[in-house]
Amino acid sequence: MSLRTQIHSAFDEVAPPAHGLPERVVQTVLTENAGHKRRERLMLRLRVPLALVAMFMLVALVVGVLIGGRLMQDWNAFHNVAPAGDNYQSQVAQLEAVPLRVPVFASQLDCKSGPFNSAGSLGSGPVYGDAGPISNSTWGAYYSIVAYADTDVAGPILVRAIDLFTRQPVIFIGQYAAGPVAVSDTFKGQTYDQHAEVLLSTSTSDKQAVSHKFVWKFIDGVPTSYSGSTGWQIDGIGFSEVFVVC
Repeated sequence: MSLRTQIHSAFDEVAPPAHGLPERVVQTVLTENAGHKRRERLMLRLRVPLALVAMFMLVALVVGVLIGGRLMQDWNAFHNVAPAGDNYQSQVAQLEAVPLRVPVFASQLDCKSGPFNSAGSLGSGPVYGDAGPISNSTWGAYYSIVAYADTDVAGPILVRAIDLFTRQPVIFIGQYAAGPVAVSDTFKGQTYDQHAEVLLSTSTSDKQAVSHKFVWKFIDGVPTSYSGSTGWQIDGIGFSEVFVVC
């Protein structure tokens, strides 16, 4: 027997029995390694979805910022835009601020009606007018007026008139009458407020008219003290015209 064999035999005699301890140690190590590998595979599987979730959250955040900014711009634009009527009223105020240029005559002999267009209507254009039948009331007389335009005109269109010699304003009643109320009068059994202006709009012209592009029908009135001569001024966006009726 060799010396090495004798040493191993002596060690085995003095060492306590292992009862399969080395095998259990090996098995435990293998089991822990397998569990560790399973945890690594689990973490790997979790790590990929979490990365995707993070990416989707980032994309959603960017899209939300862009959409939110757009919505905020639209909201501000909606609330900062002036109401549609404000521009119209501003234009009316500008037209009312235009001073009257109706001429002054020393006497009736100096007054000559006109100008007229080729059709015989009063005005220098683009808006022209024709007077219709007369109706009387206790206050004065009312005339049916037809105004028209054959070319495109932009509204509003302001019509004002005065007596050439008394300098009293001609009044208007019914449709298109506008401006401050002077007095009221009963005409053909109906009470009307008298106004000092007529306000015409291309969106409210007589759509049944076929002879002209735009047609407006309204009523003007003069008191019993009327001199028989009137001066008219029509102001619109980009034009102003004056004509007289003697």
